[in-house]
Amino acid sequence: MTEIPWRVFLDSSTLQTLQDYGEFIYDSAEITPTDRIWLIPDGFRNVYALQQIMLIGKRAPFELALSPNSLQEVIDRGRYDYLQWALEMIDYWQGCLAAYEDVGSPFSERGKALARKIGTGKFGYLSQKDAKLIRDAVLLECDAFLTMERKLPKNAPHIERELAIKVLQPNNYWELLRPWAALFV
Repeated sequence: MTEIPWRVFLDSSTLQTLQDYGEFIYDSAEITPTDRIWLIPDGFRNVYALQQIMLIGKRAPFELALSPNSLQEVIDRGRYDYLQWALEMIDYWQGCLAAYEDVGSPFSERGKALARKIGTGKFGYLSQKDAKLIRDAVLLECDAFLTMERKLPKNAPHIERELAIKVLQPNNYWELLRPWAALFV
C-alpha cells in the first residue's frame, strides 16, 4: 500500500489555482470552453483532480500547509484577492496546528535534519523560490509538496529520496487518493 500524504504543502501555483478555479473546485461550476486551462498540458486534469481532492478533504484529515515564504510570494504578486485567499488558507493551517495542543508538538526534529540537506550542492537545480518552499515544506514535516508546475515534479524521485517528501501535481496526488476516496465521500 502506498502511504497517503496527509500533510500537504501548497505551492503558490496550487494556491493560485484553488483561488482561480474555486467555483469549479468547490461548487462544481462549469469552466468555459474558452478558458486558458484547456490550453495547458494536463491543465484541466489537474483542476479536476483538485476538485476531487477537496471533495475528499471535507472529511479526510488533510492538513494543507503554507509558510511565511508562501505568503511573501503572494504579497509579491500584488493582488489583494489572492492575499485574502492566502490569509484564509494560513488561518486553516494554523487551525490544523492548534489541534495538536492537547497531544504535544505537531513536529519532530526530523524536518530540521532533512532541511539542512537543501543547502548542499545536491539541490542546485532548484530555483531560489522553490528551494525556500521545499525547505519550508520539509521543516513543516509535510508528506507532499503539491504543485501545478511541470518542471519540479521531474526531480520528484531525487527530492523524495533525499528529503522524504513527495513532489506531486494534483493529478498524481489524486491517483494516490482515488482507491480510498469512497471512505471519505
